[in-house]
Amino acid sequence: MKKTVMIVDDQDELRESISTFLHNEGYHTVKARNGNEALRLLKENQNVDIILLDVMMPDKDGYVTLRELRMAQVSIPVIMLTAKTDELDKLLGLEMGADDYITKPFSLREVVARMKAVLRRTSSEQTGDEWIHQIDIKINLSTYEVFVHGTRANLTPTEFKLLATLAEKPGRVYSRLQLMNIAMGEAFANYERSIDTHVSNLRRKLTKLGSSATIKTVYGIGYRFGGEE
Repeated sequence: MKKTVMIVDDQDELRESISTFLHNEGYHTVKARNGNEALRLLKENQNVDIILLDVMMPDKDGYVTLRELRMAQVSIPVIMLTAKTDELDKLLGLEMGADDYITKPFSLREVVARMKAVLRRTSSEQTGDEWIHQIDIKINLSTYEVFVHGTRANLTPTEFKLLATLAEKPGRVYSRLQLMNIAMGEAFANYERSIDTHVSNLRRKLTKLGSSATIKTVYGIGYRFGGEE
């Protein structure tokens, strides 16, 4: 089945060139000129598999759009497109729930390669439901859902990967680089410190739902789920 890609960019020429290239690569596309239009189209089309989201747009920029998507519990993977090269801008996007970040100018082949990598990470390969149960957390590996005390947690795909990896083997210490490779892929190895941001967001969301589970920092190394002090 063909995947559907939403392209959100205020530059008509770039938006159309991405769309044409993706069509030639076998994808369906949905196009939006700004964040407001993207949010409206998403309400009409529930079958979008991944979003390419420009950062600098009028009316509603990519960061605001992404925040509203995540607040609305829309967990569709998002790749940010931006001319900004500052690492802080990349970390901001990742912190807000983006799954990848591509800096302009980029090749369209790179966009497709990044899309495929994100879709591989966020799609479940299990045919039946498989669960991880830890303390007050239930993790469905097939549907990518997490429940705390029966309430669904609104996690990004990256946060889900981190939690599932850590919770599967409580007490095991994972380095930041290991977690980055698992959650984001080897292409992000140079940004392993961004894992700190994702873990912080994950902790906050679990705590907000009343979870007593802990993700502990192992200083100088990385993180582990629970375990003895």
